[in-house]
Amino acid sequence: MRRKEKQASDIKVLHKVIYNAKVCRIGLVNDNLPYVIPLNFGFDGTYIYFHSATGGEKVEILKKNNHVCIEFEQDISIIEHEKPCNWGAHFLTVVVHGTADIMVDPGEKSYGLNQIISHYKGDSQKYLFSAEELKSVLVYKVTPKQIIGKASGMEI
Repeated sequence: MRRKEKQASDIKVLHKVIYNAKVCRIGLVNDNLPYVIPLNFGFDGTYIYFHSATGGEKVEILKKNNHVCIEFEQDISIIEHEKPCNWGAHFLTVVVHGTADIMVDPGEKSYGLNQIISHYKGDSQKYLFSAEELKSVLVYKVTPKQIIGKASGMEI
């Protein structure tokens, strides 16, 4: 990171940003072309989970290259100034580099889906999914290899 004074490295802070995020953006590489899309997700403190239809561009890219970069953010605000070149921002962001693998085991798929639901419902209720429901969706588990945080204009 170029600006070391903005680096956030406390894992509790980084995890809090992930837990507080409403969406994340996942970056993929299709041959040599970048592909970025927003996702709903779940996080259990170790792995990041997301779901997908059983086909589509994201699925095809991940079949060829399962390396991902995921961005999370919170507390974004713009700081205006008389001169546009002096504008700034307050923010807290986290970038995760890792690998995304399709979960095949029905129990693991259910766990991943429940992590996603729990992230948005805010409770620990577990849902049971039928075999048919589980077959109709792909669930990916991202194993983080690196987690980097950056903060500007706030105490962390």
